[in-house]
Amino acid sequence: MATEATHESDNLSTLIFTSGMVIGGLLLGWGIRSLYWSFGWPGEPCLNCALDQVGNTGIDNLGFLPASNWSIGCIVAGVLLMVILNAGAWRRTSGY
Repeated sequence: MATEATHESDNLSTLIFTSGMVIGGLLLGWGIRSLYWSFGWPGEPCLNCALDQVGNTGIDNLGFLPASNWSIGCIVAGVLLMVILNAGAWRRTSGY
């Protein structure tokens, strides 16, 4: 009976680890993908929309757009989630 309890807890642990890694990967991927809309000039919808008008001299005027608040947060949350889950898996398995 003790092996069944361990087996069930291992299944739950594996399910939590797998679903957490998927969620962390999605958060990381979504944050990296949305970085395109995170930098630019205020009032412009995207970086390339205004870069063709101002040329290379306008690069000094780049700033953070409102999308940077959640895209950088998604990257940080995704990386932290995957690192924490991986550290827990290493602790449970003694490295391998």
